Amino acid sequence: MLDDNLIKECSCGNTDKFSKKTLFDIDLLVCKSCGTAHQYLPGWDTDKLKSWYENDYHTAVQHGIGHTSYKDRYAHDKTVAETRLTAYNKYITAGMTGIDVGSSNSAFVHSCIENGIKCIGIEVGKDIGDDSVTVRRPIEECTFEAGQFDFATMHDSLEHMVDVRKIISKINYFLKSGACLIIDLPDYYIEAGVHHWRYVQHIWYWNEQQMIDVLKNNGFSISKTERPIPGKLVFYFIKD
Repeated sequence: MLDDNLIKECSCGNTDKFSKKTLFDIDLLVCKSCGTAHQYLPGWDTDKLKSWYENDYHTAVQHGIGHTSYKDRYAHDKTVAETRLTAYNKYITAGMTGIDVGSSNSAFVHSCIENGIKCIGIEVGKDIGDDSVTVRRPIEECTFEAGQFDFATMHDSLEHMVDVRKIISKINYFLKSGACLIIDLPDYYIEAGVHHWRYVQHIWYWNEQQMIDVLKNNGFSISKTERPIPGKLVFYFIKD
């Protein structure tokens, strides 16, 4: 069933036990082992996904849902970044070093640096964000040292990525023991989160417990979960 699909493995590791389902006009494969749903995208591969992001997502798709470009909404994202940092202050403090995976226009990275926190952005998109503070390659291809960072953040990014277990394993490798990984995701299964069911853009549809289980099975413990705004979930994980 996964031979011609974009996703080749569920985030729990299952590769062969799935059922088909459609929700909110999105075709899904639902894992029979853990219950996690991901988009069924036959005929897609990582090259096609990359091309879609470069040629469609940052133009027609974003405009179609009423979003301005990342460059044009920098001021808004900078305000959000400051709010995020305030919320994270028990986990991320001045003097720490970390990575922001899927750093977009670099607003969060800039806010960290302005607050005495050394932060590197990881962003695959071309012409997005500040090259002086950004590594332009997938996190799976980064070559940081083991245990180099005090924290990692993923703001609206993990649900877009294909090989989830590989990505989390790589982040685990880069983090110190006891370091924090903060992930925020759409809260898909409530009314306020329904608008996050989007073709191609969001390819994973975890609920709260499924996300906790993914990280638990890959070397992290959950510290807390928050719902800062309707339709969003924020997870605070600690590397074991």
